[in-house]
Amino acid sequence: MDRIKFIYWILVGLLLSFSTMSLVLGASETNHSWSYEGANNPERWGEISIEYETCSRGLFQSPIALASSNLIRDNGNIETHYQATPLVINNNGHTIQVNYQPGSYAMINGEKYELKQFHFHTPSEHTLNGQKSEMELHLVHQNEQGNIAVIGLFIKEGKPNPTLATIWENLSPREGIQEAKEQRIDASHFIDNHVTYFHYQGSLTTPPCSENVNWNVIQEPLEASRQQIEQFMNLYPMNARPIQEHNDRVVELIMINHSHK
Repeated sequence: MDRIKFIYWILVGLLLSFSTMSLVLGASETNHSWSYEGANNPERWGEISIEYETCSRGLFQSPIALASSNLIRDNGNIETHYQATPLVINNNGHTIQVNYQPGSYAMINGEKYELKQFHFHTPSEHTLNGQKSEMELHLVHQNEQGNIAVIGLFIKEGKPNPTLATIWENLSPREGIQEAKEQRIDASHFIDNHVTYFHYQGSLTTPPCSENVNWNVIQEPLEASRQQIEQFMNLYPMNARPIQEHNDRVVELIMINHSHK
């Protein structure tokens, strides 16, 4: 009997671990039961499934409105330790996601989070001083305890982005995994030369909208050409969740003691 109980709890632990990893890697996003428009739009996410109840009942949901007048703190620290990775693209029906191989991580205020994937939204999900950008990039990380941290970056129209160019050149409009392992990309190119970021506690911006996500949204935007922005919008014209209630959360605008290694 003790052996049966032991095996049972091992299986439960594996199931929970798989569920958490599925959220980070975006496996749940292949579920087309939710959408950004139509009958299953964001206002209805909490009604689609009991697993998505947090989308409507959670008190610390993302995205939120950000403002340069937020409380300023000057002792923040983000260190990115990203390496180049073979290009593996997941067109999952909701966004374009790039999966990252193990070994790259960020130190966010002294805590280590491994980079799992990054993906894109248009227009931006967060607003800055009441304005949306053309796109927003989310770098999704997870620590050893399973906690999630996201580094978000606004994308505005400007000069072509070389890293985006490599991704877009190997992108198929068909849904599914696309591997171009002869191509390598380096997410550190997204992070260079940024000096301030907004920090707050929020949630995933897609179902199941799990909370306790450590959000770090960099104030200085990336640039991408109009052609690059339109190439994404041709696949996903709108995949941004609406702004959520602030609910008196503390949002800090932090001056980065920045290092990139």
